[in-house]
Amino acid sequence: MADKLFPVVPDTGTLKAARLASEVTGDPGRWVRLDCKHVRHVQQPVEPGQLLECPTCPPSVAGGLPANRVLGQGPERRRRAWLDADPLAPGRAGAFAAEAVTQAGPVGLVDDAGRMASELVASAIRHTHAPVELTVDAGDDVVRIEVRDDDPTASGAGKVVSFELRPA
Repeated sequence: MADKLFPVVPDTGTLKAARLASEVTGDPGRWVRLDCKHVRHVQQPVEPGQLLECPTCPPSVAGGLPANRVLGQGPERRRRAWLDADPLAPGRAGAFAAEAVTQAGPVGLVDDAGRMASELVASAIRHTHAPVELTVDAGDDVVRIEVRDDDPTASGAGKVVSFELRPA
């Protein structure tokens, strides 16, 4: 009786479903933006205007997910952030990279991308004590994390360190 009080919504189009689909099929799929302003993961190509269920919107009283139109591809795959040289920068870098990969890249690399961005930013700040530019390019099968320091007084100023992650 208790399980009939709340509708059961399938775990489709979510980060959890995207990770599982990537692990099972080896295909990272894609993220698309819906007209409700949410992003949804898909394994097959979809066209703008197509109706898809939104796993983020509240379910109907009957338990079904609302259908929304696909506006287009999800967020930009290349994202950039500028971080001040402070103790919170590595944590911000990790969160930024994880979000970028969650929205546009191979979801199986979310945790690794967050850790790598955090380490690269921490190292850059430790050596230059200057702001850094963090770029995360989350493609279909590779994530490239790049950190550029911004200290014109230090030797090697403007130095770029990058790292690529690929699914196993």
